[in-house]
Amino acid sequence: MDSITQAALGGLCGEMTLRKQLGWKALAWGVFIGTLPDLDIIAYPWLDKVQQLSWHRGISHSILMCFLAALVLGWLLAKIHRKRGVTQRQATWFVFITWVTHVAIDCFTSYGTQIFEPFSNHRFALNNMSIIDISFTLPMLAGLLLVLFFKKSSPTRTIIGRTAAIWLCLYTTASFTLQHQANVYFEKQLSARGITPTRMMTAPTISNIFLWRMLAESGDQYHIAYWSLFDDSTRPCRIDSTAKGHDALEPLKDHPEAVQLVWFTKNWHKVVQASSKPDSLLLIDMRFTEIVTPESKSPVFCWRLQEQSGNLDFNQVSFRGRSKVGETLDYLWQRIQGSAPEWMAAPWPWQDKAIDLTGQDR
Repeated sequence: MDSITQAALGGLCGEMTLRKQLGWKALAWGVFIGTLPDLDIIAYPWLDKVQQLSWHRGISHSILMCFLAALVLGWLLAKIHRKRGVTQRQATWFVFITWVTHVAIDCFTSYGTQIFEPFSNHRFALNNMSIIDISFTLPMLAGLLLVLFFKKSSPTRTIIGRTAAIWLCLYTTASFTLQHQANVYFEKQLSARGITPTRMMTAPTISNIFLWRMLAESGDQYHIAYWSLFDDSTRPCRIDSTAKGHDALEPLKDHPEAVQLVWFTKNWHKVVQASSKPDSLLLIDMRFTEIVTPESKSPVFCWRLQEQSGNLDFNQVSFRGRSKVGETLDYLWQRIQGSAPEWMAAPWPWQDKAIDLTGQDR
């Protein structure tokens, strides 16, 4: 998840484990250690674009690293705060639980986390939470700020910390429950249309667990649908189908860059011809919620592929004319409430030749 959430979660771990010994310093240590796994991006300047895709949420997010970090940083922390009564066991447990919770909530998102590195590069994703979810993060942040106004021995401070931890557990449980409910609904909708998917994933839209998106695969088609907790579940939903276009990638499939991109998308990719650049292909990661407005819908992750002198050049692309953030969030809120009946009715960018593409490295 985002860095603010990870820092807050680390702070909560520090508050719950070492508060009595370190006071506010326990929270500060938690914030620091809670952000360490994501500092793998520091290596980006020394990696090419292909290596960057596999490096983030790689070895730093592995189970192996959870144990190694706990042993090394736990020893260091115990040595620094030995006079405050922090034992080796307490410090090691604190680092371990902070690192593990970071990895765990990353596994909740759709991005994928390589928890078995370096033995396997399989990317785990439970798809029950968005990468950014303010409903998950803000109560935790509020609780951590509030505890700073109380002494470390205050019973009220203990209650606030435990309440924040309980909220996170309840919210996570609710996300899995609603995901199951959405899965049942989508399976019925697909069956009613005679579609038998070979695989299906259901994930929440940005910053909430009320509006869910289905991506299903059958034959050479992807099927996309949305369901809100506030929808009338007795009514059929809109299902958009689009060709996968994998055949277009055949001439480039042996390039390491193409292999890596397909791996990154977990084979949930769509390939289309770039309308404004006929010699290029667009590879779209279909796992993530589209940026939707009444006039347009655009994918979050999209790359332009172009073979040059036997090498494959690829750049992440953005779409000119994308809507403003406020407009997008307003339309999303309407859909969450069960309105916005024309949701997803707008054309894809590659279907509209008036929308040009611009490549940019990220």
